[in-house]
Amino acid sequence: MRTIHTDDAPAHVGPVPQAVEAGGWIYVSALFGARPADHAIPADAEAEANQLFDNLVAILAAAGADLTAVVRVGIVMRHLQEDRPTFNRVWKERFGEHRPARSAIESAAFGRPEENPRYMVEVVAFRD
Repeated sequence: MRTIHTDDAPAHVGPVPQAVEAGGWIYVSALFGARPADHAIPADAEAEANQLFDNLVAILAAAGADLTAVVRVGIVMRHLQEDRPTFNRVWKERFGEHRPARSAIESAAFGRPEENPRYMVEVVAFRD
């Protein structure tokens, strides 16, 4: 198992890697739309979703992959019905015709309380 890390995406506090890779499979830990430099969450839902994808692209690149390697995404949203349309728009822009499997749930309590993120994803990708 190889630990994946890049300074181009926010690091976790504590013993959690950004991602790990084993046998070509890449598992991205809980990922938010926080800016890498200051961990701030953008005030706008679309900006937060775009930052989340920027972070994901950076982590996948550090693992030698890109968005086309993504197989599955688990999504947590603070306000599913309110924020899903914005997230879906950014999803379509970023993934294009690639359609990984996904699920989405609503939860009022995730992430660090002081950051108050709208979105969190966990991603599984496969690099040949």
